[in-house]
Formats: sequence, structure tokens, C-alpha cells
Amino acid sequence: MNWEGVSIVARKELKEIVSNKGNYISILLLPIFFSFIYILRLFSMGEGQALVLDGILLNVSLLIGAFAGFTLCGAVFYREKQSGVIETLLCTPLNIRTIWMGKVMGVTIPAYFLVLVAVGIISIFALISGMVIQPVQPITIVNLALVAPLFTAAAIGLMGYVQLALGMRENRLINFGVFFVLILGLSISSGLVMEDLSLLGPAVTGVFIASAGLLALASYLSGRVKNEKIITTIPD
Repeated sequence: MNWEGVSIVARKELKEIVSNKGNYISILLLPIFFSFIYILRLFSMGEGQALVLDGILLNVSLLIGAFAGFTLCGAVFYREKQSGVIETLLCTPLNIRTIWMGKVMGVTIPAYFLVLVAVGIISIFALISGMVIQPVQPITIVNLALVAPLFTAAAIGLMGYVQLALGMRENRLINFGVFFVLILGLSISSGLVMEDLSLLGPAVTGVFIASAGLLALASYLSGRVKNEKIITTIPD
């Protein structure tokens, strides 16, 4: 892997995401919207009941990572392909896997930042609410520091591969399907964890293994995509 090339592409994508004013609405609304939902859930808790943040932080960290990745992914994969900008990158000495990885990193960084913003909002509210808060478990810290960014990168990597390899019509359908399956799986597993915290460790471990596997699969598949395949799927 050409890590210098990955870094160059990642910086390019980060700069374009930050400079695009249209992204600011989604960047601001996502953590605020999800934080508001979970703050309402905190309000619904019975008076005097100890507040356990572990399940909530697991849920919000993974869901926002997936949502933010899906939202921002279109700017660096879909739109560049739609506008033909991807052809310029294909003319560089960088191979497809390096370009793919750079774009994945460029999207994962702001998406993970949104995760941390939402976690911060919920945590601050919990602290100032006066509720009795149970200390978070070490596995929750591991999830926030390692598993959540890895899962976010895996989701972005899968969607990015689809958008690179397939035609415009096909990748809309497949990306929606991938996104739906990810969100459905997260909603079910996170809901179970919030009902039974003994499942927190196995859930975080399972998400870590699945994320590592999916990211490795997307990396392998991206390396098999040819320049000609991408060019033939660019709309006229």
C-alpha cells in the first residue's frame, strides 16, 4: 500500500468536505438530531433510577458513524464519478486501492468526529442533569476509541467500493441495501445490549471482528477494480 499516496488523497477529500458549505447542514444536524433522541430517552427514565450510559453510547457511536459515512461518502465517490473528476485521479500513478483507501480515510475522519460530538453532547447533558450515573465500563471506552472508527471505516469502504465499481443506477440500489442491512443489524444488536448489559462485551467484540473482516474484504475487492471498469461506468 502506498501510504504517502493514501495521505495525499485523504487530505484532498478532507479539504473538499470542509470547504463544501452544503456539508455543514448534515454535519451539524446529525449529532444534534441523534443526541436529542437519546436525551429524550434519558428524560423518560424513572425518577431515582441510576443512569447507565454504556448501551446508549454503543448505539449512538455506531449509528452516527454509519449515517455520517453514508451522507459524506457521496461527495467523494459518487459525485466525483458523476462529474468525471475521478478520471483525473486515474491518470495519476496511484492505483485504485490507494485512491479508495485515501477516500475512505478522508471520509472516516469527519464522520468519526461527528460520533465524538454526539457522545460529548449526551455525556454533558447526563452530567448536568443531576442524575446518578454509573461509571462506563472499559469495553465502552474500547468501543469509542477503536471499534466505532473501525466500523465507520468499514461501512464507508463497502459503500465506496460499490460506487467505484458499479454504474450509477446500480450503486444507488446496492448502497441503499448495504446501508439498510447495517442499520437494521445495529438497531437490533444495540437494542438487545440496552436491555441486557451482559451482552455489551460480546456485542463490541462481534462488531470489531465483523468490521475488520468487511474492511479487509472491501480493500481486496477495490484492488481488483480496473481503470477501464470505472471509466465505462461514468455517465456521459
